[in-house]
Amino acid sequence: MYGIDMKYTVKTLLEKGYSQRAVSRELGISRKTVKNFFDEIQKGKLEVPKIKKIKKLDKHKEQIKEWYRMGLTGVLIQEKLLKEKALKVSYASVSRFLSQFKTPEVYVPLIAKPGEEGQVDFGYLGRFIKDSKTVKVWCFSMVLSHSRYSYHCLVTNQSVDSFIRCHIESFEYFGAVPQTCKIDNLKAGVITPNFYEPTIQVQYEEFLKHYKSAPITARVRRGQDKGKVEAGVKYVKMNFLKRVEHTDFYKLEKELLDWTTNICNKRLHGTTKKVPVNVFKTSEKKEMYSLPVKRYELFKIENRKVNTYAHISYKNNFYSVPYTYIGKIIIIKSNDAILKFYDDAKEIAIHQICKKDGEFITKDEHAPPEKQKKTEEMYMEKARVFGNETIRFLEKVKKEKPQTWIQIIRGVFSLKKNYEPKIINLACKRALEYGVCEYSTVKNICKNGLYDKEKENLSVNNTNGFYSQLKKYDDLFNNNLKLN
Repeated sequence: MYGIDMKYTVKTLLEKGYSQRAVSRELGISRKTVKNFFDEIQKGKLEVPKIKKIKKLDKHKEQIKEWYRMGLTGVLIQEKLLKEKALKVSYASVSRFLSQFKTPEVYVPLIAKPGEEGQVDFGYLGRFIKDSKTVKVWCFSMVLSHSRYSYHCLVTNQSVDSFIRCHIESFEYFGAVPQTCKIDNLKAGVITPNFYEPTIQVQYEEFLKHYKSAPITARVRRGQDKGKVEAGVKYVKMNFLKRVEHTDFYKLEKELLDWTTNICNKRLHGTTKKVPVNVFKTSEKKEMYSLPVKRYELFKIENRKVNTYAHISYKNNFYSVPYTYIGKIIIIKSNDAILKFYDDAKEIAIHQICKKDGEFITKDEHAPPEKQKKTEEMYMEKARVFGNETIRFLEKVKKEKPQTWIQIIRGVFSLKKNYEPKIINLACKRALEYGVCEYSTVKNICKNGLYDKEKENLSVNNTNGFYSQLKKYDDLFNNNLKLN
């Protein structure tokens, strides 16, 4: 019996103009056989027989299907086949076999309105020479989803600073800001990659607020969520990078900008069948936000630990933060003039940067309440609780001892732990009667119960007929001598 190859040979010769007799003679087969082949060809019955190849995994199909339904991955199924079935097979073979059990995902085209969205991503371009050093170079790309108008620039790292700086350049290239920025789960932009409630990096979130835009994150392992920018990065690699025949970073930078403006944005786009720059100018730019008057100022961001004095060390100086953060790691943001402190996204303190060295820059409100500096009015308010005599005592102490009056009046207030305010007030009155303004005097008057005595002549006459004031004998009170 002749195979399919003989039938196709007959077909080929007949198509070349050979007669059935000539074909019979050429191939050494009977004219009847040639005629039968010719009839099959005419009726369209000439088909290549399907050869079903038996796979190693076919006889274990039901078991593999059951494992897959249980949620086992291809790697685990491969291990089970080796352990339980003694079947050695590659992971690729297992993966191909499992594809028959998977339901293909249906994708819905994501159509963006004018100005609604800009997609962002990085793409690695290779190694180039910058300042006599070989560096890795990435391309930052932002593509406006509606018009496909795009901006591309070069970076040598994917830090937060570079990420934000590239955004600023993009917005200024467009002359406008998209309503949202769809980003990949880059560390520069996203701390926790959760599509439904991502934790956006602090400075990136603040930056977008400055431009009235908002971040949107793509789902993890869902390239189709940001397919426009991924296609844009691919276009840079395939169309721009293939033209480059040197390794000079700065030359590459200029060429990329020229290519972006004159080729990329002026081409007929393969998907939209429109020219990006035309769509951008006619319908998209007017729907985007205007640039703010002031450009966003970049801050350097670091993590620092709060010391036991509730201060952060920064460039040879110490800056205070609220005492409740002692021992904690907080975020600091700095430029040449301002120093900001954050607990996650919450701003907890701000200072001007001191140009001197070895200084403590402290805000009183950062200290615990009991250690905060009190104003004169606060002391006066506290004295009112004791009474008018205490107020008079405070005023006299402040006038006569301006350097130490705070310590003295604090001591008087502290007597409240052992004596009633009424007693302390009377003690202050008695001390004032003799022109004495010492904490120890008030204390001993309270202790010895002298606050309710009548005023006595405590002067001591000397041989010349003169007398000395009570303050000269203040030490008598300190020695607990009772006056009668």
